[in-house]
Amino acid sequence: MKLFESNQNKTTLLKLFSLLISIICFSCSSPKKENDSAEIANDIDRYLKKAMELHNIPGLALAVVEGDEIIYEKYFGVASLKDSNLVKENTLFRVYSATKLITTTGIFQLVENGELNLEDRISKYLDSLPSAWRDVKIKNLLSHSSGLPDIIRYESTLTDQELMEKLSKDGMEFATGTQFRYNQTNYWLLAQIIEKITGLTFDEYILKNQFANASKGVLFSSNSNETIPNKATRYHYNGKSKSFEKDTNNSGIRGHSGNGLNITLNKLIDWDKQLKNNKLLNERTKSMMWSPFSFEQNFRYQKDNFLHGWHNYQVNNLDSYGFSGGNLAAYRYFPKDNTSIILLSNGYQIEAYDIIINDIARIALPELRKKDLVLEEKIMQTVLNGDYEESLRYFTKLREQNPNSLFDNLRLNINGVANSYVWNEEPKKALKVFELNAEANPEWWIAMAGLAEIYEIQNDSLNAIKYYQQALMLNEKNEYDYNELMKDKINELKK
Repeated sequence: MKLFESNQNKTTLLKLFSLLISIICFSCSSPKKENDSAEIANDIDRYLKKAMELHNIPGLALAVVEGDEIIYEKYFGVASLKDSNLVKENTLFRVYSATKLITTTGIFQLVENGELNLEDRISKYLDSLPSAWRDVKIKNLLSHSSGLPDIIRYESTLTDQELMEKLSKDGMEFATGTQFRYNQTNYWLLAQIIEKITGLTFDEYILKNQFANASKGVLFSSNSNETIPNKATRYHYNGKSKSFEKDTNNSGIRGHSGNGLNITLNKLIDWDKQLKNNKLLNERTKSMMWSPFSFEQNFRYQKDNFLHGWHNYQVNNLDSYGFSGGNLAAYRYFPKDNTSIILLSNGYQIEAYDIIINDIARIALPELRKKDLVLEEKIMQTVLNGDYEESLRYFTKLREQNPNSLFDNLRLNINGVANSYVWNEEPKKALKVFELNAEANPEWWIAMAGLAEIYEIQNDSLNAIKYYQQALMLNEKNEYDYNELMKDKINELKK
């Protein structure tokens, strides 16, 4: 009996000791987490202030959300240059093509409910389609592998019937399923399929099923000229006048499913939490949505880059899923850390969204933060400062840290800086930046074509021919149908 009592006392003491250790550990870890969060927030603050100045961004809102916990949420700059209205919690940003994430989620909700199948032909739901379109499947619309002609080439003022008549006369751009080509027709048709199945308008369906509790802070409009309270004005930078001009884009109601979502940062945070907590889609359906689409032709998008309506981005070998819109807005979800980064802005002088999202991940995600990583913004800063050797050193190190990344946006941005020097009639600066881009990206045909063009401008025919020929060899897939133009330039230069 005494032995039992002794053992019982020991057990009780052990439980008390374990409880005490847990309390001590919690009290130690909680302040540490708070300190880490505060340090991360300060680092993001410093970074964003420099990035906004470097890229000349009028207004910006950014959030980092780990699970349900908001690690960072802040608002910077102005929503309108005209009246200097500040970006606030109630500021609506149009997210342009990031809207496609919302539309895709809506399609997969129908898939999850058994009302739709990815293998369904679109002719099952849509009547009077051109005969060449009838074998296109739902999965081809989601993955931009349909080969359909793009509605973007026609005026938004056309009626649906007038538009279809014009499109039916256009040939298919490629055999369905073989290639990736970004296309607004795909998402216009997805909206029509949603409406056919549900009996609701596209707007009604999305708001009901993804933003049911949002009485305000989310709406659809693809018309930049429409007056909407609290909406941030989207700006384009005019390099010649060196000033911002108000965007006048109007895609009409047909653009709602592809580029028409206007939303506040906190409403997008709410949407993000619902997605993570399986309230919008279950895990199985999300896994299906985030699975790579298998293109029949072997080209770079087959390397697990494009999924079903989403894109797979790698940051220092960490996977993330998301998409961007208008070079202004971006959503990224990092599943390993259960963390999302949301960026909303309203203009720029030098494109920035992809660079900023990648760098915020390097600052905020624990696995990346503890490493000595190169920030893409640092490369842009050295390029703009004319420190080209330093730029190349940073770019080389960045590639070593990210062997599977192509850095499309970063190298396009550098190309854009070089082009701006061309427009400003600063050929020596332009040549230096084109040379840097070609040395940093020797496998990229656009870098070689840019270098050829600046040599052509400087009447250096031999080097122009040399780099046009290199660009031709690298552009095996004839991106942007540019090869014929380069061949013509080579022939002219040889004469």
